[in-house]
Amino acid sequence: MSVKYSLALMSTKPGDNTAKKMYYAKAQADGVVTMDEMAEEISYATSLTDGDVLNVLRALIRQMKVQLAAGKIVKMENFGTFQIQICSTGTEAKKEFTASNITAAHIQFRPGKMVKVATRSEALSFMKVTGKKEVVVDDSFEPSNPGSGGSGVTPDPSV
Repeated sequence: MSVKYSLALMSTKPGDNTAKKMYYAKAQADGVVTMDEMAEEISYATSLTDGDVLNVLRALIRQMKVQLAAGKIVKMENFGTFQIQICSTGTEAKKEFTASNITAAHIQFRPGKMVKVATRSEALSFMKVTGKKEVVVDDSFEPSNPGSGGSGVTPDPSV
C-alpha cells in the first residue's frame, strides 16, 4: 500500500504574493477507518473479541480525557505522548495576565518510536494521485490572531 499524494502550487514565502511559487506534495487520504473496524482487525490478531477491544479503547479515551484535563502528560509507551497546549493573548505586564487571556486549548501529539519508524519516508511508498485538480494556494490570507506564532510546517492548501 502506498501513501497517495497530489501536487499543490504554493508560494515559497507564505504571505508574499510576489514570491516564487513551487509545487509541493499534499497527502491525499485513501478513506477512513472507524474504531469498530480497527477493533475487529485487532481482535483477529489477539485473543480478544472486537467488543473487548472496543471496551478497552473507550475506557482509554475516557481516561485520557480525565488525565489531560488534570494537566497530566499521557504517555502511551512506543505509540506516543499526548499533552494539552494552550494559546493566549499577551499582556504587557505579568500581573495583568489572567486565565481569561487563555483563548484556546489543543492536544499536542508527539509520536513515539514505533510510530516514527512507521512514518519515515524510507519505510513508506508514495503514489501520485491522478485526476486531482491542481491546487493554487492564496497566501494573502491575514491571520485573525497575528502574533500567535507559526507552527513551522508547510501550509495545508486545502484550508
